[in-house]
Amino acid sequence: MKDISLSKRFVLAAILLCTACIGGAWAADGTVGACTRKDEFQKKQETVDKLVVQLTSAKSEAKAKAIAAEIAKKHGTSEIENLIRYREPQMKLVFVELLKAKAWPIRGRALYGLKMVGDESVIKNVLDMMNDKEIPVREMAVNTLSHIGNADAVKGLEKCKEKEKDPNILASIEAALKVLGQEQKPYAEYKGGKKWEEKLIGPDGAKRVEYAWGWKGEPLFNDYDGKAYDLPEATTFCYPISSYKTDLFASYPRNSFAAGGNHAAEDCAWFREGCSYYAIADGVVRMVQGAGGDWGFLVLIEHKLPGGEYIVSLYGHSAWDLLVKPGDMVKAGQKIATQGLSCSVENGGYGSHIHFGLGDGPYRRPKKCSKGDTYKYKDAEGKEVSGKIVRFGYSTTETDGYSFPKMTAVVETPDGKTQEVVMEDEPLQDQIAWNQPYVEKCKGWLNPEKFLPERVEPKKPDGKKRK
Repeated sequence: MKDISLSKRFVLAAILLCTACIGGAWAADGTVGACTRKDEFQKKQETVDKLVVQLTSAKSEAKAKAIAAEIAKKHGTSEIENLIRYREPQMKLVFVELLKAKAWPIRGRALYGLKMVGDESVIKNVLDMMNDKEIPVREMAVNTLSHIGNADAVKGLEKCKEKEKDPNILASIEAALKVLGQEQKPYAEYKGGKKWEEKLIGPDGAKRVEYAWGWKGEPLFNDYDGKAYDLPEATTFCYPISSYKTDLFASYPRNSFAAGGNHAAEDCAWFREGCSYYAIADGVVRMVQGAGGDWGFLVLIEHKLPGGEYIVSLYGHSAWDLLVKPGDMVKAGQKIATQGLSCSVENGGYGSHIHFGLGDGPYRRPKKCSKGDTYKYKDAEGKEVSGKIVRFGYSTTETDGYSFPKMTAVVETPDGKTQEVVMEDEPLQDQIAWNQPYVEKCKGWLNPEKFLPERVEPKKPDGKKRK
């Protein structure tokens, strides 16, 4: 697998962002993507530090509210991406003010801010946002309540569930109620007792998440499951995010898949910190990776398609509050994670977005080997022959040294038929090393914009989309 240097990635990212935003509805909005302009952003951060210190050192609640209102009025739009980095409890006063903003991206990111610093005193304010006309705002309100909620939040969410029509928001509500009801705790068990904590810097009274760009390092953990599962066929599909075809930074269709010849996914949901990620189909969680590398938090789900083919959906740049672990069975549309904070170690050090990929094959498959490649094998008479790989799979009878099912390949035979061949064992890390962000010619990956829409929005025989 061929990777590219950090400097080249920076150039690629800049090209992607600049070219994609031309057709975007918010292209002229300076609040969107400000964090990617590193020097300018950090200079603003130092200026905002002083304002936040004034807020946190206010001697009375009335004074604090007045300062918060002033910050929201003068800096709430132009410096929203700076503001949501702070983890001072008093910042809740600023974010409550920003829930009144006209632009929904500001309201949505203010809710993210409340998710990280809010307390039970803001639950009513957040519940009020469940009436917002914008789907991303209602979704973010649910996710905020999931994090800071109490019994009042549960009652409010149950009431909202009765009238909500959007399937994504309903899925987020279901997940929130499970978390608030203690049925589920966001990734409670890290191997070896490891725990994720944001690194905070800045002056006393203005502590904020440390800035990171194109982060390179070792993941906090790398949990996987290679067991055999009798997976149901994935026949119902959905998009991995709400408002999939609407973006704050990139027009649709996007040009991120195969950008530079090797960007093996599409980038979307730009600068929607805290938005939900949804499983695109029924499947099994195969890998969950902790932040530290340039993926940020990462989830891989394996799906079995009708006809025996497999694909793996990949959700990169997730936040710390993952809701699934390896071995979990998930349903189409189920909430599995949320999006991480821009330019932080949490999301791999990039502007907040989902790096969504579709691996063309099962979770485990031979390194440097993809569907369509020529594979050498022995026929029934023991003669070595070659044939193109039609699809990969798992043996139902043979296991390897890890007690996992051996990998198989259905190959074309010289007489034009097909044959299933049990493949030779490879080191486990080689078998799961195919999922890299940058792969030359995107070998082994599918274009999500070609694969998903025809399955999420199938057409009638007359060619018209189904309602």
